[in-house]
Order: sequence, then structure tokens, then C-alpha cells
Amino acid sequence: MNKSELLEYIDRNSAAITIFKDKVRTEQEAKNKKRQPAKRWNEAKIERTVDKFTDDFISNVYDKLYKGIKATRNTSSQKWIEFIETNEILDSLEESVSMMEIGED
Repeated sequence: MNKSELLEYIDRNSAAITIFKDKVRTEQEAKNKKRQPAKRWNEAKIERTVDKFTDDFISNVYDKLYKGIKATRNTSSQKWIEFIETNEILDSLEESVSMMEIGED
């Protein structure tokens, strides 16, 4: 399973990605309102930023799962899915994302 397949699997079977994107988008829109009018980003720039944060998030999840599964390039998608289901990764991920606070400290 590669990162895009993992993203698709999580998106299909959990609300974690939707929740994450909504939180990032809300934060980016709030930051944008604080910018000077001439420096404000358009919607496309905000969406590109949301996509970048999402890609970074999925890369992090992928790397952790890859190590947890002890995967190789040849590890089947089924083995990934079994690991995810057995360890209730989607539930944990969704709960973590729901509790996550995105923004400046």
C-alpha cells in the first residue's frame, strides 16, 4: 500500500481526513482574515495549503504504520488492512484528529 492508497482507504472508511482538512481550513481562514487586505490569500492558495498539511499528515501516519507493520515494498494491501483493523487504527486516528488543535501556540 502506498501513501495515496492509504489516504483513499482512510478517507473511505473514516471521517479522520475530513475532520483534519476542516480543522486546517478553519485555521488557515482565520489566519487569512488577520492578514492585510492586499496580502490575503485566495481560496486556491488556502486549499493548496490544506492539501500540503494533509499530505504531511498522511506521510506521518504512513511512516508510523509502515514501521508498525514492518512492511516492505511487497507487503500486500490486505496485510495493511488487517493491521489497521486489528489494531483499530482508524478509530484511534479519528479520535486523535477530533481532539487535535491546529494553530499557533
